[in-house]
Amino acid sequence: MRSGGRLFTWTMRVGVAFVLVARSVAGDWPMWRADAARSAVSPDPLPLDLHRHWSRSFEPPRPAWPASQPKIRFDESYEPIVADGLVFVGSMVSDRLSAFDLKTGEERWRFYADGPIRFAPVVWRHRLFFGSDDGFLYALDARKGQLLWKQRGGPDGRRVLGNERLISTWPVRGAPVLYEETDGTATLYYGAGIWPFMGIFLHAVDPETGRPRWRNSGSGSIFVLQQHSSPAFAGVAPQGYLTVGGNWLLVSGGADGSGRL
Repeated sequence: MRSGGRLFTWTMRVGVAFVLVARSVAGDWPMWRADAARSAVSPDPLPLDLHRHWSRSFEPPRPAWPASQPKIRFDESYEPIVADGLVFVGSMVSDRLSAFDLKTGEERWRFYADGPIRFAPVVWRHRLFFGSDDGFLYALDARKGQLLWKQRGGPDGRRVLGNERLISTWPVRGAPVLYEETDGTATLYYGAGIWPFMGIFLHAVDPETGRPRWRNSGSGSIFVLQQHSSPAFAGVAPQGYLTVGGNWLLVSGGADGSGRL
């Protein structure tokens, strides 16, 4: 199932309607574009007979960046995922992560962060992970919505004014991605900070405990030639979905496309 034939169809610009594809639900779609490579492909075929089972509407999206910055309009719409018989949707408006029953549409639980949730979460082994503009990466019990652990992506709790509210100086806008090795070992990657001169932090953590595997805090201070031909200490500014391809962690970098570390 490619991205054009997802489990869902957007029917309104100011809200979201979920459309189930069949009575027998296909396999999970546990992160944005299905997997760590963001392949947008599922081994489960789409049935020929598509029909709506239920729908839910949400507040009009409030993207972080204006329409004049199309390369980083990553939160123009809501982006649900599916796992464990539930549909998970984060909100950049209400700071809410909601879980709905996949068959009935009934809300099972909701969890509030302290800032906008701008990217789709990740589900792995009944755990759900998402980042927020409040500067934290959250890990929840996907079935109950209970907090398991959370981790600050930046060095401290300093806040700034962003999008007409107080957010972390280092919001988590390097959206998490989880990569699982063939032996079952898994690593969760995410990025915090959007301005290189204020510090950029890229993390690799154990998804079960949140314990760090490694942290890269120097890639925001590389001496580079910027787009306007001005040399400066800058570097990748993670804004968008992180991706794993082979041995590479690909970091979507601000308005300039993608960085590679």
